[in-house]
Amino acid sequence: MDPINENYNIENLKIPFSDIEIFSKNLGINIGCSGEIFTGGMFIETEMNLHPDTMLLLEFELPNTGYFRTFCKVIDTDQTESESMVQGIEVEFIILSEVDRSRLYQFIESSCVSHHKSKKLLNSDDLSLANFLESNNNDIFDKAYELEGFLKDMDIKGYLPYFRTIVSGCKNRIIILDHVSGKEKEMIMMGSNSYLGLTTHPKVVRAATEALKEYGVGSGAASVLAGNYDIHKKLESKIANMVGCEDAFLFLSGYNANLGTIQALVRKNDLALVDRLAHASILDGCVFSSGNFRTFKHSNIDHLKSILEINHKNYRGKLILVDGVYSMEGDIVPLPEILNIAKAYDSKVMVDDAHGMGVIGENGKGTVNHYKMQGQVDLVMGTLGKSYGCLGGFVASNQAVIDYLRYYGRPAFFSTSIPPAITASALASIEVVEEEPEIVQNLWRNINYMKENLSKLGYNIGNSQSAIIPIIIGNDLKMRKMSSILHKYGIYINAIPFPAVPKGTERFRMSIMSNHTKEDLDKTLNVFEDLGKKFNVLNSGLFSAA
Repeated sequence: MDPINENYNIENLKIPFSDIEIFSKNLGINIGCSGEIFTGGMFIETEMNLHPDTMLLLEFELPNTGYFRTFCKVIDTDQTESESMVQGIEVEFIILSEVDRSRLYQFIESSCVSHHKSKKLLNSDDLSLANFLESNNNDIFDKAYELEGFLKDMDIKGYLPYFRTIVSGCKNRIIILDHVSGKEKEMIMMGSNSYLGLTTHPKVVRAATEALKEYGVGSGAASVLAGNYDIHKKLESKIANMVGCEDAFLFLSGYNANLGTIQALVRKNDLALVDRLAHASILDGCVFSSGNFRTFKHSNIDHLKSILEINHKNYRGKLILVDGVYSMEGDIVPLPEILNIAKAYDSKVMVDDAHGMGVIGENGKGTVNHYKMQGQVDLVMGTLGKSYGCLGGFVASNQAVIDYLRYYGRPAFFSTSIPPAITASALASIEVVEEEPEIVQNLWRNINYMKENLSKLGYNIGNSQSAIIPIIIGNDLKMRKMSSILHKYGIYINAIPFPAVPKGTERFRMSIMSNHTKEDLDKTLNVFEDLGKKFNVLNSGLFSAA
């Protein structure tokens, strides 16, 4: 991979930098906020009608750089600057002292140039994370330096919506520390897996607080040694009863639960059969096991059957691995058909229900309950970090299998167990859902409202059957530009690029929460309507808020 734009011309760079108040000395008022800044001027978001050639004496302060005063001239009143739909003006710095100009250059350069070994910016428009898995150089760190140039260019262009810093609780609306402005910013959270909004529920918080006082902050050891508490057993029993199994075993996360279970069960001469869209932790579990695995086309029963027909006599144990709800598509596994195939070929079935628990089934009891098949699925995996708003993962099965995993599930065996306070909060979350069924009902009201109106707008939302709604854009660069504008307008949503999804299916993954208000949903829809028109990604229809 050859770096391009090695000698970026700083004169041509425009840095997205919002929420800096701009004061006009000659008008005596704040005229708006910065949108972009560059060495020769800035774009100002303002509703004032200022004609080209208007002269202004402006004052503003840049973070970690200081105070500026400069004479400016309005040179453009484009109302659709940088495809952002922002009303404003572009001004040129007419008089700026050499000292101030030097400080401005340093500010822009510090926002643009990497401080590590490479110091080369890569044009990110035609690149993806897949380009940085390998490096042709001998230094093992070189791929990291190359990635840095890619990420820096993404950041400069305002296309980097990952690892944003949240400074409030996980609710329908959150506060972030905006890396662009350096200020706090309220956003509508459309990217959280806390589907039931339980992370801040009073009963859940109270349970954690009381357990913290009783048990302290940690478990002290792995559960097999000195970290198995009475409250862990209560939670395991509660989970097993909920999913219709004899017992359950806790892991530190859903990822660890999949990894540990597959590693423990799929051994030499065994075969795992994995849906191609199954979660990465399932594939990692297969890779790290000592057994073999094959993948089958997503929810394609005929393909699964053909692979079993070819391979079933060549292996001893066989385990079919599927998601209950698929995390990038939001669709539900055809579980009855999977179980029929499994019985025909003497195979076991494990369902990763991380995105199904709390969402589908009777009062959110998950995919197995959704199909009324309690007790018929060999292994049910779930997480406590999504709908239940806490931390941890679990696997439920018959007693013998769970006891086996307690001794052979390496991620749990070699890790300190879940802190008692977190365990107590998870237990309380499950009880809240049992006692307040309206929480799941509210979630589905919101899901149906968003699916209906996104479809009316003309967005492709695939076959979503859950709280996950894919908004398929199909073009990585368009998605990046849209993501930047969504951030500006306070919509926190996850952009999913290649290689997380196949090329041509790049998307936003919208996650609906029970505590989203109609105002939250309507504002999000209105922004998506404007973006859809601007970027020509709508098929038909218009949204009109009721």
